[in-house]
Amino acid sequence: MSSASPTPRPTPRYKPASEKGPAEYVRIPLLPEEAKVASKEGLEAFAQYWYEAANYGYETGVVSLVQVISTPDCETCSNYVKEVEAGFRNDDWMAKSRLDVAETHSDYVLTPEGRYQALVHFRQEKMEFYGPEGLQGEYEPVSSMVQLFEAVWIEDHWAAANIATMQTPGICMIDPTNHSC
Repeated sequence: MSSASPTPRPTPRYKPASEKGPAEYVRIPLLPEEAKVASKEGLEAFAQYWYEAANYGYETGVVSLVQVISTPDCETCSNYVKEVEAGFRNDDWMAKSRLDVAETHSDYVLTPEGRYQALVHFRQEKMEFYGPEGLQGEYEPVSSMVQLFEAVWIEDHWAAANIATMQTPGICMIDPTNHSC
């Protein structure tokens, strides 16, 4: 009696969202170890992770990763949740929308409000909104943005407390030696 060896199942492959349907097999971002430390490097790593968690939401409609790492009074965080939930209502989905962080910097100084600040320079793809009937709308964000990312250290972890888009000509104008521009 011979036993047949099991046939290995193919590993599901990531498929980005498009006009044909929502993204599939999206990798869940993991909080890096350095983002679990109350330090300059920890804050910078946490800020980058927040944007990775936001990208996961843009692709899947799952906003719980961002909600868990944000304070309830973070207005930008709440607006992000509302935007993604609206983009995935019923059988709708979002495509593109990706936030690509180019640079994160913090001087790691505690503000009078008890927050630490980091500047996050990123680019965002055009946001596309689809439904079963096709393209429902598009939004073209400013190609290069800088946000003031404020976080608080609560017992043993970071939480986003405030995120504000800065009205600047962009990091490329602030630092012309920046080669990521």
